[in-house]
Amino acid sequence: MRPSRASLLASLFCLSSLVLPSAHAAPPAKPAKAQKAPEPPPLPPAQARLWIVAPTMTGPWTMRIDNEGTVPLRVPADPRLLRFEIEIEGEKKPTTCELPKALKPSSFPESRALLLGPGQSYVEPFDPRLFCFGKAADALRPGVTLHARLGWDPPKKTSKKPPEPPFAAESTEREPTVAPQPQILAPAIVLGESPPPPPPPPQAANGSTNGTKPADGKPPAPAPIVDERAGRLEITADAWKDVAAPNGVSLTVTAKNAGLRPIFVALRPWMFSFRVDGPYGHTKSCLGDPPRGLPRDAFRTLKPGASTSFTILLHEVCPRGTFPRPGLYRVTTTLNAGETVEGAEAYTAELFTKTPTLLRLASAPEPFFAEPPKALPPPPPPPADTSASPDAPQSPEATPAAPSAPAPTDK
Repeated sequence: MRPSRASLLASLFCLSSLVLPSAHAAPPAKPAKAQKAPEPPPLPPAQARLWIVAPTMTGPWTMRIDNEGTVPLRVPADPRLLRFEIEIEGEKKPTTCELPKALKPSSFPESRALLLGPGQSYVEPFDPRLFCFGKAADALRPGVTLHARLGWDPPKKTSKKPPEPPFAAESTEREPTVAPQPQILAPAIVLGESPPPPPPPPQAANGSTNGTKPADGKPPAPAPIVDERAGRLEITADAWKDVAAPNGVSLTVTAKNAGLRPIFVALRPWMFSFRVDGPYGHTKSCLGDPPRGLPRDAFRTLKPGASTSFTILLHEVCPRGTFPRPGLYRVTTTLNAGETVEGAEAYTAELFTKTPTLLRLASAPEPFFAEPPKALPPPPPPPADTSASPDAPQSPEATPAAPSAPAPTDK
């Protein structure tokens, strides 16, 4: 039997009375947000100290790294990572001295990784002109302020990311207790005067070194008269030279008549010899040829102030192995103008360049360093005071002191 309309309405009223209270019920409470754990305090920086010892303008200088902390550190024992900022009074911008990319490691030099224990040091001499090369070498003058750093640029101050390797100093611990450092800064120093060369022995007007008469009592012979206007050769070579590889080493040498009278001379490229002084005491001689007996038409008259130049490929005249490793070389040039000719007064002389050519070589068959790096042990503690009683407690002065800045005489 079908339900009546009244019963259906009654059923709907009952259902609405059950649904409406649940529709107006309070929403469920939101779960409370978990509080962020407090960030750990920043780690103290690695206690690596960099020192630059610069007793003279032209070097050698010394780089020293000290581990002044209590945990072992890993450092790059590589002076090629040095960079210098030189402040010159009166100039707005400092002069920057650093190696070109071809000589500087592009990443951490793993072969030069050195583990320094607490109190240990690393010491390495270097030539500042390897960094301040060419025009930048003019900044190496007395009174300038030198700022040095070892390593890489730190992240920008606005960056919240932690620093990423490579590092100039970092802990060797699995869970570091010190923060790694992208660079190590050295205290600023002021360059001083280079020591002057020793004075020559006193000369008397007659040429005697002490001005006294000879033992035989005879009057001294008169000094020879020097013709200061006579023609004379002077030779010069490139002051600076950047070279990519040994087979590209070349020098331009110029011979000039620096006198006031003409000279009659024969000049050829094979008359030049070269002495090459390189890293780690490496020395080689590149000898020219002896006189060959040139004909008269090989000679020329060189007027006062006139000059002639030669470009010489050293890898063709020097023996194999003259430039074994990258770095700084000093090349001294010698001219042996010894050719003579019958019936004419030819000019002959053996001449040297006054200053050597500084040659910076970017690549070579052997590595830049001759030996792996070594750590120096901590300095010994000062001797104990023997005047004190043996039962008395040890005084603070007897405890080992932290390494200090190297003295200027350190090598």
